[in-house]
Amino acid sequence: MANVAPPYSTYVNTAENKRVITDYISLLDPSDAPFVESIGGLDGAASKFRFTNQGTLVEWIEDTLAPLTGALSIGTAATVSTATALTVADANMVQPGHILLQGSELMWVSANDSGAITVTRGLGSTTATTLATNNTFAIVGMARLEGDDSDPIGYTDLTTNSNYTQIFHKEVKQTGTAPYQDRWGMGDQMQYESAKSIPEMMRLIERTLQYGKRSAGSTITPRMMGGYQEFIQTNKASGANISVASLAPAVIEDAVELIYNAGGSGDFLAIVNPATYQKIKNAYDSSSFVRYPPEQTQFGTLVDRIITPFGNVSFVIDRWQLSSLIPIMKLDNVGMLTLRPWQVEDLAKTGDAEKKQLIGEFSFCMKLEKSHALLTAVS
Repeated sequence: MANVAPPYSTYVNTAENKRVITDYISLLDPSDAPFVESIGGLDGAASKFRFTNQGTLVEWIEDTLAPLTGALSIGTAATVSTATALTVADANMVQPGHILLQGSELMWVSANDSGAITVTRGLGSTTATTLATNNTFAIVGMARLEGDDSDPIGYTDLTTNSNYTQIFHKEVKQTGTAPYQDRWGMGDQMQYESAKSIPEMMRLIERTLQYGKRSAGSTITPRMMGGYQEFIQTNKASGANISVASLAPAVIEDAVELIYNAGGSGDFLAIVNPATYQKIKNAYDSSSFVRYPPEQTQFGTLVDRIITPFGNVSFVIDRWQLSSLIPIMKLDNVGMLTLRPWQVEDLAKTGDAEKKQLIGEFSFCMKLEKSHALLTAVS
């Protein structure tokens, strides 16, 4: 018995119609790691910091020049403007011959006996001022007497900074039947899932660079590497000292000026959230910075790099970056370090399944924290 009238239609017997399907799997979720890539990849710190050994605690040695500012530590008897016997809080930072500035007065140091200094007041016809405990002073020069004997001065202590390695792991598992079943978009499911695991872990590394708190860990708690917020402490700019709400061009310059005043210079890298970058772009895209000829039909500005009197700043857009923070970093002084590179390892069978694990161990390194700045409370 005939049950389908001609012509044969695609709307009937759909079970007999073959599926039209791509043999490719599209993946939209973002998998980039611009922060890590911009600072040299997962092992960029190896050459920048010149590490010599391997371990879970990563350390680097830092030094500073002798300080140029200090504080007085004197009693009430010395608060008069004529006192010449003073005491400095740091006994080793002042040397005979130093010229000190306190307020508007210049003082010349003629002797230092374990922090008890003798000074000439009102040097260069400056007016002697009333001194008190904790008055700060600046060393503004050196004037030695001709033929004078040499005098010692203290050295700066070497310091170390450090971070811990952190283990990243993901298991990939498939049943014993799975490899025998044909699948669209992949020839080997285990290989496909293993490859997809690396960008998934890279996202977590990116977030650890922002949220990570430095911790040694124990047998029951994991080691954690500290992110940039753990290191940048000196040049932290927030609404308290730099207004960041409007993200005007001067804000970036003010942050780089903090670095310059602390001794840093050169080129810097700013990691910015897409929404934050849009605010920066809008600030530079205003009529006060950009002029367009009347015949131009394309408009807009991409702010890849800005020039400041204190150093040049390049921008990297990072969708993982917190919108409330903008780290501005000296690229030579920051990087990732690899203890164990990404590896896909076979795990022992425990049944009718195949298991593998992706594992890697890395750390974040940031030296000379005064060569970096952090804009906080960005809104």
